[in-house]
Amino acid sequence: MSQTDYDLTTVTATDHPRVFRNGPAFSRGELEVANDIADALDDQWRVVITMGPYRGYNIHYDLKPDSHIVHLDFYSVRPATGYDRQQVIADIQQGVKQAQGR
Repeated sequence: MSQTDYDLTTVTATDHPRVFRNGPAFSRGELEVANDIADALDDQWRVVITMGPYRGYNIHYDLKPDSHIVHLDFYSVRPATGYDRQQVIADIQQGVKQAQGR
């Protein structure tokens, strides 16, 4: 599976109504990061988490504006460290605004 391709029919719900997993579930802080991002966005946006080894980053995001999805891909070893969470949220919010033409 590509780091950015996923099938929304195979996602698994989490305790957050707009956060979903696609792939193996870890418990290394990635869910808390995804929840914070989802809470910072309009209710129409969903967040899908993928994780895996051999990433050149700790977190990467991709916006799917047509389906209102933020895809978060985490490096499985350090998914919740090595970056400023508030800056990531601000960057995603800016990307969403640009995607919506605001």
